[in-house]
Amino acid sequence: MSAAGVVTVAFTSRAGEANRPYKVGGLSFIAVGFLFVSKYVLDLVAGTPPSSGAEILAWRTAKELPLAIANEVLFVAAMLLVPAVLALYGCLAQVDRTKVAAGCGLIATTIPIILIVDIVQGRLVYPVYGLQVDTPVVAELVVAVYYGGLHAVGLVFAVATVLLSLVMRRGVFGRNIGYLGFAAGAFDFLGAYPETIGPMSVLVSQVLFATWFVAVGSKLFAVRAPVAGHSVLDSEAERSTVRRRPRRIDGQEGGA
Repeated sequence: MSAAGVVTVAFTSRAGEANRPYKVGGLSFIAVGFLFVSKYVLDLVAGTPPSSGAEILAWRTAKELPLAIANEVLFVAAMLLVPAVLALYGCLAQVDRTKVAAGCGLIATTIPIILIVDIVQGRLVYPVYGLQVDTPVVAELVVAVYYGGLHAVGLVFAVATVLLSLVMRRGVFGRNIGYLGFAAGAFDFLGAYPETIGPMSVLVSQVLFATWFVAVGSKLFAVRAPVAGHSVLDSEAERSTVRRRPRRIDGQEGGA
């Protein structure tokens, strides 16, 4: 193999390794979007929880399967947020480090919250060493902690989505994804109050939230990582320049 071939292979290998976090993060974003929508569908099947402990236990028995599946779906979504947030920060940090650190940091804070409330809610449907929620008072506490935690997560996501969308308008993601993020953030805030806004508004909130995640993930998956001192934005700019460059005619560059 010639020296030029060796250099080309080495460069390609480095580029592939550098791109891997963005591809994993992009796929994670897409998966999280679909998982959150799936959880919402399962929540619709299960219905809203009753307001008394005895009724909650009866509701748990009647809707045990969708509650159990939704619990697992939420756990997986929370875990996939880790590579998603890391990749997004790596892609956008050079645009506005302060806003990106704040936005990604806020999303990162939701991960342990989701995991903790998910574990608590799991005690409704999954016994541990034969122990399971079986008294009305404890059932009320579990439901209150779970939905209170999800309320906090919704508010944090609303702020994080808006902060990141402000940066995305100036980065490789573009204005459309930025504006979609503003809408998703606004409805994330409203969606944190499901008992107030009603099921239709919650549906809009969930669809916008998932659409933003899928759009961000798709763009992140396609990003070319910085290699040999080039930034992500430089790489995107170079590709745009190549697409716009006039064709050579008779050995001369086109244009004036």
